[in-house]
Amino acid sequence: MVSQSTRVTRPLRIAYVVHDYNRHLGHSRYVAELATRYKRDHEVHVYANTFDEPDPHRLTFHRVPAWRRFASSSSLSFILPATLRVRGDYNIVHAQGLCGLRHNIATAHFCVPAWYRALAQANGRLTWKQWLVSSLVTPWERRALCRRGTQRVIAISQRMRDDLATYYRRADGVRVIYHGVDLETFHPRNRARYRDEVRAALGLAPDSCLALFVGNLQKGAAAAIRAVARVPGVWLLLVSASDPTGERAVAQMEQVADRVIFEKHSKQVERYYAAADLFVFPTLYEPYGMVITEAMATGLPVVTPRSAGAAELITHGFSGWLTNAPWEVDEIAAGLRALAADSSRRAEMGAAARTSVEAFTWDRVADETMAVYREIIDA
Repeated sequence: MVSQSTRVTRPLRIAYVVHDYNRHLGHSRYVAELATRYKRDHEVHVYANTFDEPDPHRLTFHRVPAWRRFASSSSLSFILPATLRVRGDYNIVHAQGLCGLRHNIATAHFCVPAWYRALAQANGRLTWKQWLVSSLVTPWERRALCRRGTQRVIAISQRMRDDLATYYRRADGVRVIYHGVDLETFHPRNRARYRDEVRAALGLAPDSCLALFVGNLQKGAAAAIRAVARVPGVWLLLVSASDPTGERAVAQMEQVADRVIFEKHSKQVERYYAAADLFVFPTLYEPYGMVITEAMATGLPVVTPRSAGAAELITHGFSGWLTNAPWEVDEIAAGLRALAADSSRRAEMGAAARTSVEAFTWDRVADETMAVYREIIDA
C-alpha cells in the first residue's frame, strides 16, 4: 500500500522492488546505490528474490520467491508474489520495470518489444520461442509501466523515453535520469596499478592493442569478433558470465581464435578496463549500458552504436566512435582500425570520455530521483 500523507520534510518509508539486490548487476546495482544513500535519512525496505549486501545496516529485506530457470520465467513468476508481498504504509514503492503491480514509481531499464524488434532486424525474423516470450511478457510490462497507479516513470536514457512513447504510448510523467558511474573504482589511474599485471596473466605483450568487451555475450560479442578479424593486430578480450561456446565457434570460423580471449565475469572488472586500449560494445539493443560509462570513466574510447542509451553521452570522433547499426561489422571494424592505428588519438578520446561522464555520479542520480519522489508526494 502506498501512502502520500507524510510531508516530504520528514523521513520517508521507501520500498524497492527488484529481482535481485546486489552491487554487481545493472538493475540491482542501481537499487543498491540509491538504497545506500537513502537509508541514512529514510526507512528503506527491499523486496527481492536474493539479497547480497556487505553493509545491510538500516535496510529491511523481504524475500520474494521466484522460479529462476529462465529469464522469462524469472520475470513472470516474480510478479504475483511481489505484488502480494509489498505490504505497508509506504510513501514510495519503486519498482524496477516488470517487478510487480503495486508501486507508484517505476524505473524503465528495458523495453521488451523494442528488444525483440532489434533482434528481428538483425536476424531477419524472430524464432517461435522469441515470439512467444515477447507475446507473454509485453502485456505485463505495459501494465507495470502504464497502469494508473504508476504516477512517474524514470527512463534511464532518452532512447528509453522514446521507446516508452513508441511502444507503450507512455509520455506523461516520464523523467530521464541517466545512470551514475563510480568515478573512483573506474579511473584512468588504474592503468598504472593493474595494466602490466593483467596483461602478463593474459599472455599479452605490453604494446599489443587490446579491445575489451564486458557483459552478456548476446549483446554483440559475435559482431565484435568478426570486426576484430578484419583488423590485423588487434586482440579482443571478452569478459562475461555467459556461456562462450557459440562465440568460440565464431572465433574459430573467422580464424582469429588466437587473438580472442575469454574470461569469466569478475567482481573486479575494473582491472580488465585498466588493461585495455579501447572498449567495443556493438549491442543490438541497450537502453543504457553501464559498461560503456565504466569504460569512459577509465579513460577508454568506446566503439558502440548510436542506438545505445549511453551513446547519448558520446560525441563521435571526439570522446568515442559511434556506428549507425550494431550489426554492421564493417562499421565496427572501421572504428577499431582508426583507434588501433593511433595511440595519441586513443589517449585524447579517452581523456575526453572521462570528462564527459564526470558529472554523472550516483549522488546526482539520488538527488534527481528524490526530486521525483517529492513530485509524487506533493501531487
